[in-house]
Amino acid sequence: MTNPILSNRYEIQQQMGQKADRRTLLARNLQTQSLVVIKLLSFEQDMERDELKLFERQIETLKTLSHPGIPAYIDHFEVNLRRGKGLALVEAYIPGRSLESYLQSGQMLNEAEVRQLAQGLLTILIYLHSQNPPVIHRDIKPSNILLADRPQENSSSIYLIDFGSVQNYASRDQNSFTVVGTYGYMPPEQFGGRTVVSSDLYSLGMTLIALLTGTHPSSMPQPDYLAQLERNRTLSIDLYNWLKWLTAMDLSRRPTSAQQALQGLQKGLQQPVPIQKPVQSKITLEQGTDYIEIQIPSRMGQTKLRIDSKQVVLTNQILGMRLNRSQVGDRRHISRVEYGRSNPAETTESRPHLILWVAGQAYELGQDQSMSSTEAEWLAYALSNWLQLPLTIN
Repeated sequence: MTNPILSNRYEIQQQMGQKADRRTLLARNLQTQSLVVIKLLSFEQDMERDELKLFERQIETLKTLSHPGIPAYIDHFEVNLRRGKGLALVEAYIPGRSLESYLQSGQMLNEAEVRQLAQGLLTILIYLHSQNPPVIHRDIKPSNILLADRPQENSSSIYLIDFGSVQNYASRDQNSFTVVGTYGYMPPEQFGGRTVVSSDLYSLGMTLIALLTGTHPSSMPQPDYLAQLERNRTLSIDLYNWLKWLTAMDLSRRPTSAQQALQGLQKGLQQPVPIQKPVQSKITLEQGTDYIEIQIPSRMGQTKLRIDSKQVVLTNQILGMRLNRSQVGDRRHISRVEYGRSNPAETTESRPHLILWVAGQAYELGQDQSMSSTEAEWLAYALSNWLQLPLTIN
């Protein structure tokens, strides 16, 4: 039995995958004898119009791209199928293994491997985002990243594949949108149909975290994946901070470009990227080279924390009266800054907490619920930066 031939040129070798009305085929180009990948979209009656739009956009985008880390566009054509017509996209075949297969087999990558992978992928993203208009992948995840079996000369060992969700600014429709991407890897703004270049950086960060922890991010909320990273004793503080930077929920706190992200990775982030003071916050923060002072107003008074080169002093005031002025301890005995959300036993509502650990004792700031989560996060990062201590997130 002979193998079917498409467009009088591509001899089908095997089916590599199938999903709804899409199939991925491995074929041989009879003109060059090289192997190719054919992505086939069937025009089913119940096919959504957006599916065809995305497929056509993928073709048009790939035709304009030329990068060693992106499988090359070869051809596209309409095809007659048993149940109607279809559209085929032909790309270069890359023998390799997807990073998803590493996760499925229980393998994890170490820091050196993750750094090398991140640099390769950021180089690809710098190229994509520098197009006019910028090309946003929108579905970066382990299954869309290939490691080549035998990299050829002048070719990449890391490939970003599957541009089926790709978007460029020129293609955006302001009146409608289609939510694309993969849950766990896509940033919050993408659920609302909004994507920018830093959306790809978030997905890259989540992909790298999955490869470091061996766990899909869809199975754990944000605080949990950060806690898992923190328990990784072999992870350097600068890579930890860099990954937190990429995966900030607020896109304004992420790198603004793949180039900036790459520079941060190469230079190293010994301290978390500073967070700006929340708008309308009444908390005051003053700092110099030898002191930091924080005043947190409450309904009945205020809490004041002052740390200088020698000591830590915590003062609580109610109605203008100083209740206690305790010298918490020696500055040298500060071990860590802790930030997170807690669930008091008397209520199901969570509240932010900010704790300074001194000589093994925990001192909580803003425990009367006068501080918002964004304020607590801002102060936590400020203290961590000034003290040059890691930030523990629970």
